[in-house]
Amino acid sequence: MDAVRPTGRGARWAAVSVLLPALGFGLPTPFVLAYLGQNGHLPTTPFGFRSHAGGPFEQLGPEAFVAVGWLFVATCAIDALAAGWLWRGERRGAVLGLALTPVQLVFAVGFAFPFLLLALPIHIGLILAARPGLR
Repeated sequence: MDAVRPTGRGARWAAVSVLLPALGFGLPTPFVLAYLGQNGHLPTTPFGFRSHAGGPFEQLGPEAFVAVGWLFVATCAIDALAAGWLWRGERRGAVLGLALTPVQLVFAVGFAFPFLLLALPIHIGLILAARPGLR
């Protein structure tokens, strides 16, 4: 009897779970860094809190904070690549997405991103669930 091959929906859900936080946190970060460079402080969001503030990275000097911010942007870009591979059902997307999870955890804590902290276990679970159907 032939094994049933999954339809790929699991891989697509995993891809979305990796891509949304990468876009949601990675795209605004260059604007936050530019604002910091121009004004000397972090911007206030429309929701009334300071963006990228509250975590231990805020205690870094401005130059180090900007450097860490750009590392975060690069990590988000790599997550987007992993999401693209997952969307296509490629196992390397799962490997890369899982490998970057500890790095994203450091950034989530360092920048005090509670929603990123919530997203990480979700994308781990969805990636692990999709793995049997990946090629």
